[in-house]
Amino acid sequence: MLMSRFAMTNRVNRVVSDDGQNITFSGSCLFGGRDFTITTKLSDANRWLNGESIQECFPDLTAEEREILLSGIDNNHWTEMFGEIENDCL
Repeated sequence: MLMSRFAMTNRVNRVVSDDGQNITFSGSCLFGGRDFTITTKLSDANRWLNGESIQECFPDLTAEEREILLSGIDNNHWTEMFGEIENDCL
């Protein structure tokens, strides 16, 4: 069973570009409400939603951007809760 993804919750707006090539995710992180906007290829987002790893689908996103899409936690709050993010982990 796939874990839920923050990017697909009702707390995140998802807008597909007019040409259908890109998708923009925007919202606020779960803790502290820092706003984010992340645009990526729609085909990569579909691969991720169909079970491929977030690292493989979004290699051009930062570890922080991938974490926000996955869990809704920004880097500041992640560090407060768990310590530094290791870039090769995300």
